[in-house]
This record gives sequence, C-alpha cells and structure tokens, in this order.
Amino acid sequence: MKFRLVFETTTKNGKKVLLKFKVPPSKHLGLINFLKIAMEHGEEVNFAVEKISEDKKEFSKIKGKFLLTDEEVKSETEEIKKK
Repeated sequence: MKFRLVFETTTKNGKKVLLKFKVPPSKHLGLINFLKIAMEHGEEVNFAVEKISEDKKEFSKIKGKFLLTDEEVKSETEEIKKK
C-alpha cells in the first residue's frame, strides 16, 4: 500500500495545480492516526512551512488552517437532512 498527501488548488486562470508528497511506510500508522483524530474531533488542522538550514529551524510566514472531512460521510449526512 502507498500513501501520498495531495494538495490541490487552482490558478487565477482556473488551471488545477497539484503537489504530491509520498508518505514512507514507516509513517503510515502515524498519518492514519492523525487523520482519525482530526476528523473525529472536528478541529481545525494548522498548516505551516518549516525552514531548516545549518542546524537552524524556523517557521516561515506561510500558515493556514483547514478542516478534514470524509466525503462519503458528508454526502450521507446531507441525504439524511434532505429527508
């Protein structure tokens, strides 16, 4: 089994842009647990870019927040609300 994190956005012209990161097998369980926790609690996930150079770590000014959802569960919930 392989896992990849896929980030997707669109440009001003409406063109899709994808960025994919492979998740090594040694990190699969950690990723699965993180996703479960984030979805079960419905909390926002913080996103930041960490710069590492010459034994020095710092966060860049690029930051964001987003919610994780399960599309299958979301569509079933919407169908129930319609009834």
